[in-house]
Amino acid sequence: MLLKKELGLTFKSLTYWLVILFIGAFLFMQLGSDFVSLKQPEPGRNDYGFTRTTNKEIIQRQTLHTLLQQYNNKRYNTYPFGFLKVVKPSKSDQAAIRDILERATGQSIDELNQVQSRDKITEEGQQINQTAMNEGVPIAKNYSFQSFQKDMAKIEKRIGKGSDFAEDTYLHQTIKEMNYEEAKARFQSILTEDRVSGAFARMSCDYLVIILGLVPVFIAATVVLRDKRAQSQLVISTKRISTFKLYGTRFLATILLLLLPIILFSLMPAVQSVYVAQKYQHTGDLLLFYQYILGWTLPTIVAVVGISFLITTLFNGLVSVIFQVGFWLLSLMVNGRQVVGSVGLNLMPRFNNVGSREIFEHIFSELVINRIFWFALGLICFFISCVIFDLKRKGKVLYGNLR
Repeated sequence: MLLKKELGLTFKSLTYWLVILFIGAFLFMQLGSDFVSLKQPEPGRNDYGFTRTTNKEIIQRQTLHTLLQQYNNKRYNTYPFGFLKVVKPSKSDQAAIRDILERATGQSIDELNQVQSRDKITEEGQQINQTAMNEGVPIAKNYSFQSFQKDMAKIEKRIGKGSDFAEDTYLHQTIKEMNYEEAKARFQSILTEDRVSGAFARMSCDYLVIILGLVPVFIAATVVLRDKRAQSQLVISTKRISTFKLYGTRFLATILLLLLPIILFSLMPAVQSVYVAQKYQHTGDLLLFYQYILGWTLPTIVAVVGISFLITTLFNGLVSVIFQVGFWLLSLMVNGRQVVGSVGLNLMPRFNNVGSREIFEHIFSELVINRIFWFALGLICFFISCVIFDLKRKGKVLYGNLR
């Protein structure tokens, strides 16, 4: 009965419906009515897209090409907190980088600059042709990958953290053009291993965790502050119901009311994944789709709601909203340059790509640890908020301070 009452109170609140409308609008803008066009690659085409590569030679060539461009421009791009910060090097920095370029390639800067004329631009005028880049930058015969890594570390130390020459950046962002066989293999992987639904689900989860990393705080703060707004704090404090039962019911109701619209909103890409699979004579899997949805998004919801319960209970105000907005922006910026397979301990694991199962398999164990961490943290914050609220009910704590 208490859970039903809490569900009803939150369900009737204006804040809840504004949040749900915001989630729906965000997902519709990102996913649209036609989520993705999955097309079978045809032989004889010139462009099959790009894929991430771990080929050390390609990594060296592309990174050195980028270094040459930024050396010539005398401007180095860094992203220390997700925002672009252009670093203008000193004369000594330029001299050191010039030495690294010439030693790594076995050619002078003047000779290397001929590479610029061989760069090719695509029809959109934005994407540099990766094949031309790879063919244009030579690698000295005695220059090993270990030497390359040490030199890039020296460059990053000179120009600052978050540059294109950070190991995590060049190892995970180096790409190469796919040929027909590779594109066909990726397509078959989506049909057979992912059953289409898995590939669509990962993309859906990417957008979902972005919005769920923020909006639950508004509902959670409203739920915790409900008694204060209704001026019923003294009545609640004298009730015989246990603090854990009262807070636990509110916590569970908030989780359920956030999860329900997520399940409904994600029905569109879920059904589309089944339709696309049937189009290519395969069978989609709605169960697999929602396994991704629950496993990927639920920990984010629990974490944000738990943290919001704790901060709102402790400070008895909307401090949790300010905190979560700041934390959300920071989490988003940290993953700003790597949106496929970026996990770590970030609140919002990113996978903004349909397919790339090989990347997913590589990060799977890391993703599991990440999701368990945030789920557990959310529960821990909730339990601490119960303790604080119980002390407040007993008059031992006032606005987070011991009396």
